[in-house]
Amino acid sequence: MGTNLGTKVMRSLPFGVPKVMLSTVASGDTRTYIETSNIVMIPSIADIAGLNRITKESLAKAAGAVMGMVAIGKMEASERPLIGVTTLGGTTGCALTFKKQLEVEGYEVAIFHSNGVGGKSMEELIEQGSIQGVFDLSIVEVIDHVYGGLSVAGPTRLEIAGRKGIPQLVAPGNLDHIMYTSLEKIPEIFKGHQRHRHGPSIYVLRTQKNEMIEVAGVIAQKLNSARGPTAVIIPLKGFSIMDELEELRDPEANNAFIEALKPKLKPEIKVKEVDAYIRDEYFAKEAAETFLKLVRESAI
Repeated sequence: MGTNLGTKVMRSLPFGVPKVMLSTVASGDTRTYIETSNIVMIPSIADIAGLNRITKESLAKAAGAVMGMVAIGKMEASERPLIGVTTLGGTTGCALTFKKQLEVEGYEVAIFHSNGVGGKSMEELIEQGSIQGVFDLSIVEVIDHVYGGLSVAGPTRLEIAGRKGIPQLVAPGNLDHIMYTSLEKIPEIFKGHQRHRHGPSIYVLRTQKNEMIEVAGVIAQKLNSARGPTAVIIPLKGFSIMDELEELRDPEANNAFIEALKPKLKPEIKVKEVDAYIRDEYFAKEAAETFLKLVRESAI
């Protein structure tokens, strides 16, 4: 309860303010305490129930951590516009190439990991006005929210950039799968889906035609509410590294998504189809060019 209360107060403070929580629960699942804040959690080893040689050492080191953060001071801010990019696993190479292309044009780029926290963190920064444009490359958090997967970032994911009216380019990165932490978490209706074990606690399910059509409707509804310049870019050969694995490839499901999405988007939203895998350098460069066109339509 003390950790919950303390971190709740910390989460109300802006990014950059030093935040350190010394707690007995720091060695477990800390997501509910940290969420999207820059809180550092340190295991206290012994319970903080009186002073002894262990708690004194732990408290001193925690205080030292705060002092070190304060001593560093505030980092010098760049005057370049900041662009947010989402990525996950195999799409990282694309994000890095895109980043390099944008930096040449005078932008600063921050990459966020779409694991349920990264996309939410990016959108909070968009809401605060810290990010002036976005390339939402990996939107797995949307499909995981629809089907109760691992990377859930809440019901408003993919809506904030549109609400703020900033330029946004969206790709269907990682929509070809849903992630679960165990076999028991997989809904009964998905038991027959092709799956891939990605590490000891992540099971990746290949999305099929029905799921791709449903999520296309969800995405179209979110993007249609956008107030600023918006476009969709689609890698026709594959949405993630999963499409490069023979046992998980399903071009029919991917095509079903594309054909369901296009007619549902309002006319102002342009759709660019690229004959490439999402990991190809060519796709990343096409994405950078498309994004810069969106920027030219706006004021940034």
